[in-house]
Amino acid sequence: MLIRDLREKEIKKLSEIMSQKLTEHRLFKFLCPKEEERRDFIEAYFRYYIPRWLTRGDYLLIDENYDVFLVLAGARRSLHKFSGKGAKKLKKFSSAHTIFFYRGNLAYLAQLLAPRNKRLKVMTIFSDGTHDDVALELVDEAVALSDKYGFNLMYDSLTRRLVNNMLEKNFIIMYQKMFASTGYVQTLMILNNDD
Repeated sequence: MLIRDLREKEIKKLSEIMSQKLTEHRLFKFLCPKEEERRDFIEAYFRYYIPRWLTRGDYLLIDENYDVFLVLAGARRSLHKFSGKGAKKLKKFSSAHTIFFYRGNLAYLAQLLAPRNKRLKVMTIFSDGTHDDVALELVDEAVALSDKYGFNLMYDSLTRRLVNNMLEKNFIIMYQKMFASTGYVQTLMILNNDD
């Protein structure tokens, strides 16, 4: 289901739900290595970014049980500071700066790899890994949105869990490499619309 708008109370609720479900998500394990802080970090992350994604015209999809949250966000480089509402809660975490490192790297790779004929949205799937079937249904919705609104779709992940499924959906691997000096393998796949 596509989320078009959320009130502050709904953003708070969604952030709380996601913080409980995503403590083992690879991206958040990288962004917040301290397990005891991760739940609070995830909640602060979503409370900060959801309003920004909505304001920028990015696409947010979620299933009816709040098991999978999928974001189609612009790949442009983010500023290297937190500002505005929610910034204080997020920047209190010592590892919060890694968000800029990760997003800057992603923006650079997207610029190198993505075709230049259409705008680009980078798809991130936030799921605990036990609802891959639901995640793949939301991917189908994301593909339909890319067709309808004419943007390229790139999948970004620090896990290989859904790579084969994405290949079946006509995505192709553009980049797969260990991320920085971590044990995480970053995979970037782009939807092949040439067929």
